[in-house]
Amino acid sequence: MNKGRVVLLVLAASCMLLLLGCASGDKKFAQKDLSALEPVKVCRTETPHIMKSSGTETALLALVTLAAPGGTALLVVGDEYAKARGSGTQTQIPDFGFLVMDKFLTRLRNEKADWSAFTVIKEPLKDLPEKCTVIEFKVNRLAYGSLDLTRGGIVLERGLNKGVISKGFLSKTTVTMKDAEGETLWQKSYLYLSENFDREMSMEELEANQFDLLKDEMDFAADKTAADFVEDLTRAPKEVAKVKE
Repeated sequence: MNKGRVVLLVLAASCMLLLLGCASGDKKFAQKDLSALEPVKVCRTETPHIMKSSGTETALLALVTLAAPGGTALLVVGDEYAKARGSGTQTQIPDFGFLVMDKFLTRLRNEKADWSAFTVIKEPLKDLPEKCTVIEFKVNRLAYGSLDLTRGGIVLERGLNKGVISKGFLSKTTVTMKDAEGETLWQKSYLYLSENFDREMSMEELEANQFDLLKDEMDFAADKTAADFVEDLTRAPKEVAKVKE
């Protein structure tokens, strides 16, 4: 099977999965007075395990996925394999979801002092015991090494013209604000790729010296993610309208 055919088939499989089940799009905050929404609780879901893959493993997983009958289902199997490969890394790195939430709160309190009356729940939650306005952080995907961007539909978000393989660190995080009735008031997703900031590194580089560079990259990615969320949440309505023009 030639390289061009492999790429086309991988993209086709990715498109199919994305259409079958993709997350809802971003939603701008209507700039309501937060005092009218109190109490506001900030929480997060459990952060998924980080995935790890070498260049050889990424290529082999792609080929197996395409060659096997019902190959698109093996995308899930490939993710589980990558998570198993990253199990040794998991105990060496910080909790990315907590990093993003913490950096978000610090930035928001610095930029909007009147928005600081939040109750913060540090441990991951599945359900809140009472009705309230909730700002919830969810890490959708974490990976490092050789990054197959077709998995999780990342390649479609990034742009089909930018390639299907990258290297370094990847994170995708979504923040959602819901009122006491469960209505979504605001939602924003952010995709971080080392390549987008000229910070590409190999798996070996990221793991050297007790994962020092991977930890630095995660901190940098969390900062970029939090900054994007705060900017989107606090942007004035006229500025939002101007961007859309």
